[in-house]
Amino acid sequence: MEDTTTYHEIDFLLPAQRFNINFCYVTQKGLPFVREYVLRLVHLAPMTTSQIATFFGFSRKEAEEAIQDLVNRDELNLTESARLTLTEKSASYFTEVGEVPRLSLLRDSGARLTFDLATFTCLGRDVAQEKWKAGVRLDVDDDNAARSELHVEKHFQRQFNQILHQGFLSKSLIDDEKDFPSVYTVNSVNKIRAVPLRLTVKFQFDTDGRSVEREDFEILNSSDYVHERITVELDRLARPANSMEIAKAMSQIGDSDTLKLFDSKSNAINLQFLDDLLRLESNNPKGRSTFLGPIYSHANWGLLQKKLAPALKSRIESKTDVGQGSFLWLAPSDPYWSKSIRLITALSDFVRKASTKEKSLYLPTIYFPVSGPDDFKAAKLWKQELDPYTDRAHALIEGFLGGNVEIMLLEGELVAVVYHMSIPGTYPVTLPLGFISDDQKVVAAVGQLVNAYIKGSSGLDRPNDCGLLSKFGNSARPRPK
Repeated sequence: MEDTTTYHEIDFLLPAQRFNINFCYVTQKGLPFVREYVLRLVHLAPMTTSQIATFFGFSRKEAEEAIQDLVNRDELNLTESARLTLTEKSASYFTEVGEVPRLSLLRDSGARLTFDLATFTCLGRDVAQEKWKAGVRLDVDDDNAARSELHVEKHFQRQFNQILHQGFLSKSLIDDEKDFPSVYTVNSVNKIRAVPLRLTVKFQFDTDGRSVEREDFEILNSSDYVHERITVELDRLARPANSMEIAKAMSQIGDSDTLKLFDSKSNAINLQFLDDLLRLESNNPKGRSTFLGPIYSHANWGLLQKKLAPALKSRIESKTDVGQGSFLWLAPSDPYWSKSIRLITALSDFVRKASTKEKSLYLPTIYFPVSGPDDFKAAKLWKQELDPYTDRAHALIEGFLGGNVEIMLLEGELVAVVYHMSIPGTYPVTLPLGFISDDQKVVAAVGQLVNAYIKGSSGLDRPNDCGLLSKFGNSARPRPK
């Protein structure tokens, strides 16, 4: 879509199922050359053996052998007038005079295919082995899941030609270009397992900062119902406006630049202000770099790596052991944060680059929000989302800067700050907007805020840092006396 800007990318997980399908199909096959043209000649008009021999340049014996083969196949009759005519069987090979004869054959076949449970589009054989994580799960009608085998039987027959042309069925169904198979009957449909179909949605706004409609999904035959289900989930996850809390957080951080990017009347982001700020920052490669969207998006993660590169290079070349310095990632209390496969890629990168073969460069620690030390439900969900990185993750009682701010802090080197702004009525999902800075004053100021919160408490015997996520809930905390 032209003249639009993506401000968020969110993955939605649409239920799908994999099936074993056994079916019979009818194939319209072409005939060998001599057999085809003998029948075509006789189809035009009854002929004698001599006429056929003359047409093909056969000897009398060769012509008789070819004709006898067709008589044995019940495709030619010899009349009392010594002329050859088509039988009822061979006459069915033709639909019009002059057409190429097609022989119908009934054959058995099978396939293992995946269908989504919303539109029942065939997704093919080799659907990615996705997991039910890093995305917003969509609900579909209960009947679709309960009676999925019946629905798939119907849709397989309807989509047979499309499925065939997409290459999802065995190549043996089409021996040559003249084959035109069609499904005859579906013998059985057996559900194998449930899988998610990951649909990535780009949330965008136009040049005036106004939200634009979501694009359809090319992989699906129809997107309307899926968009309805997405809208239901967006309504469920909707949060009240947090403009005042964001402004307060910006004030605590000492960030006056980001606040200027919003129109005070419409609350929409002013793209001209953003372009002006980016232009100013481009003239000063050191210091601040503003970005739009999740920090783990492809472009923003690349920007972060570019800003990190000098610090990591210095640590690699340094003879001093700097491995005990922390690099923390503090997640916000935002319903859309982590709902993208890009987060898993970023986490892998975050942990993998913590060391080289020779030395440790930093200690990666990820903080994820829970409501309290007994929030086992949230901890369980985070464990599922963060596997296999739970040994690097800590549960943190939510509330840092109102839960609206995400921080990545490489101690003494660099900080990334992301504000997750909820502006209902203007944008359907939260708008992540932030900056990366290697200005030491900014790094120190944000570091002081973050460390004070992590080391602080929310009440008697309620430290904010609840410890390793992998051990969360394994032992009871002592009760206050």
